[in-house]
Amino acid sequence: MGTYVVLTAVAGSTVIYGGHGPAAQAAGSEVGAAPPAPADAPGGLFGAIGWNWILIYIAIFGGYLWFMLRNNKKKQQQLTQMREALKVGDDVCTTGGLFGKIVGVEDSAFIVEFGLNKGIRIPVLKTEVVAGPAPDLKDTKIEKE
Repeated sequence: MGTYVVLTAVAGSTVIYGGHGPAAQAAGSEVGAAPPAPADAPGGLFGAIGWNWILIYIAIFGGYLWFMLRNNKKKQQQLTQMREALKVGDDVCTTGGLFGKIVGVEDSAFIVEFGLNKGIRIPVLKTEVVAGPAPDLKDTKIEKE
């Protein structure tokens, strides 16, 4: 039988795979041992995917969430400033889509006058006012059938 020796350097030591006879035994190494597992072999819970990808996805989601909350906070502050700046005589629109004019201001509500005849006055919570001027309805003609 012939002797064959395969030498592999692994972390500073020599391992001989296979081989028979005095050459393999003279090297003083393991004969017929299985090759060592690579250090970065996949395994564990997220071994195949890698923790780096999971951290990247978490960072992207966190950034997306931060920008969404920041934009909502900015819009809310602008709306609050607009409501604080309203005074008697300003045209407004409610969340229900009704346009009117402010005729009075209370602590938590506006007294809003609705309609063309200026006779309907309804208290509206300040949080329910969302927009500014109403469309011009003075030139609108109502057709009767």
